Amino acid sequence: MIWINDPVETAVPDRHVAGVRHDVLRLACRIRALEFKLLDLFKEGRLSGTVHTYVGQEFCASACAPGLTPDDAVFASHRGHGWYLASGGPLEPFLGELMAKEGGLCRGRGGSQHLHHANFFSSGIQGGTSLLATGWAWARKRQRRPGIAIAQVGDGTLGEGGLYEALTFAALLQAPVLFVLEWNGCAQSTAVETTTPGDIVKRIEGFGIDVDRRSDDDPEGLRRHFAETIARVREGRPFFQIVETRRLMPHSKGDDHRPKATIDRLWHADPLTRLIDQRADVRDLFAQAQSDADAAAERVAAWPPAADGSGGAWPTDDRSISSADLRPDPDRTPVRVVDALNEALHAAMERDPRVVLLGEDVLDPYGGAFKVSRGLSTRFPDQVFSTPIAEAAIVGIANGLALAGLRPIAEIMFADFATLAADQLINHAAKFHYMYDHGVTCPVLVRLPSGGHRGYGPTHSQSMESLFFGVPGLRVVACSRRHGIRRLLAELTRHEQSPTVLVENKLLYAAESADVPPLDLEEAPTTRTGGDYPPLAYRPSGGHRADVTLVTYGGMVDVCESAMRQLIVDDELRFDFFVLTQLWPITSEEIAASVATTGRLVVAEEGVAAFGIGSAIVLSVVQTLDRPVRARAVGMRPVPIPCGRHLEEQVLPSADDLVAAIRAVRADGG
Repeated sequence: MIWINDPVETAVPDRHVAGVRHDVLRLACRIRALEFKLLDLFKEGRLSGTVHTYVGQEFCASACAPGLTPDDAVFASHRGHGWYLASGGPLEPFLGELMAKEGGLCRGRGGSQHLHHANFFSSGIQGGTSLLATGWAWARKRQRRPGIAIAQVGDGTLGEGGLYEALTFAALLQAPVLFVLEWNGCAQSTAVETTTPGDIVKRIEGFGIDVDRRSDDDPEGLRRHFAETIARVREGRPFFQIVETRRLMPHSKGDDHRPKATIDRLWHADPLTRLIDQRADVRDLFAQAQSDADAAAERVAAWPPAADGSGGAWPTDDRSISSADLRPDPDRTPVRVVDALNEALHAAMERDPRVVLLGEDVLDPYGGAFKVSRGLSTRFPDQVFSTPIAEAAIVGIANGLALAGLRPIAEIMFADFATLAADQLINHAAKFHYMYDHGVTCPVLVRLPSGGHRGYGPTHSQSMESLFFGVPGLRVVACSRRHGIRRLLAELTRHEQSPTVLVENKLLYAAESADVPPLDLEEAPTTRTGGDYPPLAYRPSGGHRADVTLVTYGGMVDVCESAMRQLIVDDELRFDFFVLTQLWPITSEEIAASVATTGRLVVAEEGVAAFGIGSAIVLSVVQTLDRPVRARAVGMRPVPIPCGRHLEEQVLPSADDLVAAIRAVRADGG
């Protein structure tokens, strides 16, 4: 058992100990005893992963805990064990999680840093949970439901942009969120004064948010202050609390390079250490907490190991979706894709008040950069929010809204800007269902206007969807003019439980939907189960056998149809033609079945094919068939997209490029 043997030289002033409530002391002792037990278990090789202990900071969480209710949510950082206990989290499932047992909170999937119980969430990504907390708190305010959010961060997080975006949104939305910054003076191994310039209180005041800074060496005074502060937050105002504290143990297990004299000084100044040393009743509380932790650990050690962790990244879904569900309605007059998207959003908001739209410049009369959101804010003023230029926050706030039960749609003005939101998609939304393993879903829909041919240049013309391929738990879907946009959006906003990226090629906005098969092809119905979205499939009419399997998506549909038109006439080729709906996760059964007959596969996309959907589809088909396939992946040249229109056309894939690729695979096999 870890303990400090040096005598305490200074008595704790009466004002610091006389009136500390029993529940605050008991919780602080439970936290410390548990953290010591974790370090013992780690030394014994009985824990998985890492352990960031809360030793020395116990009164930050335990002084706040009496003011919280089951309606409140806590979003904690990697050093969040104390807040887990403070929010009412049970001991044995927590130990089971860190020991990777089947009865663990998340069955060993989350570990020390990624915990979930009731309204408690923690994550190892600094700054990100601040956005989730703000979104969750705003959702509660919108729903007129009780509950505030706590966003716990460390002083090292003051370097993270996500925190400041969260403060911006909290102030604008007047979200009931309490930011608690635990100032222990040490960001991993770096002294905070070397990385954090200026006056932190003035930083926060600049957002128009009330801020307070005080020490935890007076636990009862801190408890009373938290009670008053939480009451203010419940009235609908954000607050930022800085608590000066200390980190007594290493950042993670044994990586502490601070001088011994510094650590000794911190231990001697620690209020809980001094209380345990000086007061018999506190020693008894601590001894009982140690006994409880020991007994719980022994019971949990007998639990079976966590079962298979290889599945469950996407929520279980018993939906069966057919290609007929995703084609344009033949009874309706064809409309431009931009109008179909707009109609679909109007219908979604009218049908379900939980559907909310966040994005830059989406309010009327502007209605978004490509006018997809026009009229929405006029008709549904409480469901549309025009945001600051802050893509990480747009998606992060949307994630928090989704965790609180809403169905948010986040519009990223240009797909290129999705790089700024990638952390919230890849490290947060995509992980929740698998990582937390309690039926947690995050049905956020992120719309990405993508692609070139508009002369917008290197940072406004990219197809960024490949950035999100290969991310378990995230779904990537693309629309085309052959899709029934209204039907597709209805599926995504009514039934989809996975975080989803919707790729909208910008050239499509002015194009009309197409409700009849292209060229001399006929529809080949496809169906997917489990919530996956099938491709639109077309085959040669009259029962003829195809010579080549051609696959594409989004704005490349017209390019492919132009190439096919030329090759049908000049080379007398026939095609099986697939227009993908779901790009990731990859499901290529229908394509592989076609290639088994044609022996030739060409995949066309606007992005770089070498690491995009083209190479992924080719690999998937080859693995499915377990034999060589004559294949080509066609995409743009591997250079940034230039601004000059004639230069842009040289870089982006053309019908001529596609014709050459198809002729090449045809020539390969004679």
